[in-house]
Amino acid sequence: METRNWTRRAGLWLAVILVSSFYLLFSRPAQGQIEKQATGFDLIVRNGTVVTMDRDRRIIPDGLIAVKGDAIVFVGPATDFPKQFPKGIQANLTLDARGKLVLPGFINGHTHAAMTLLRGLHDDVTLDEWLRKYIFPAEAKNVTEDFVRWGTRLAAAEQIRGGVTTFVDMYYFEDAVAEETKAAGMRGVLGETFIDFPAPDNKSNAAMLDYTEKFLKRWQGDPLIHAAPAK
Repeated sequence: METRNWTRRAGLWLAVILVSSFYLLFSRPAQGQIEKQATGFDLIVRNGTVVTMDRDRRIIPDGLIAVKGDAIVFVGPATDFPKQFPKGIQANLTLDARGKLVLPGFINGHTHAAMTLLRGLHDDVTLDEWLRKYIFPAEAKNVTEDFVRWGTRLAAAEQIRGGVTTFVDMYYFEDAVAEETKAAGMRGVLGETFIDFPAPDNKSNAAMLDYTEKFLKRWQGDPLIHAAPAK
C-alpha cells in the first residue's frame, strides 16, 4: 500500500511540474481564441499554490491552470476562472494539487546525457587527467548508438523525476539522443559533437560534417528538439 501511495504522489508531482512548464514555453492565446476553446479542457490543475514566474512574479495561493491541447489557456486565481469560462470546468483529467507548489519546469543547461552510464568511473583527479586517462578510452571502447540510447533514457528519467523538462546536451550519436528525448516528452537543445580526434560516431571531419548536416535537417522545426552543432 505504501509503495502505491508513493507512486501516486510522485506521479501527481510530476504531472503538476510538467503541466506548469508549458506556461513558459507556449504563448497565451488571444481572448477570442480562449473563448473558442472554452467548451472543454484536457487538464485542470487546481487548489495548488501556483508559482507563475511571469513578469510580475505572481504567486497564487489558490491557483488554477487549464490546459487544452499543447497550450495553457488559463493561469490565475480559481475565483477568476468563471469570469472567463462561465460554462464551468469540464476536463478530461483534473488534478488536486492541494498542499503542493505548481512550478515551471526546470531547465538543465549543461549535460552529456548518455554519460550517466559512465558515472563514478574515477574520482579525485584533474579534469584533463580524468578525460584523457579514463573517459576518452572508456568511450572509445564502449560508446555505441545503443549505449547512447540507454544512457539518454536513464538521464531523461532522472531529470523528469527532478522536475527538469528541458535540457541542453552535447555528445555523440545525437540523433539517437533526439529520438529518446522526444519519446520521453522532454525538450532538448542537442548538439552533435565536433572534436579533434576520431569520435565514437564519426571517424573524420568529413563524416562529422555529413552527420551533423543530416541531423540539423531532420529536426528542423520540431516542437521539442532544437538541433545544433557543438564543439
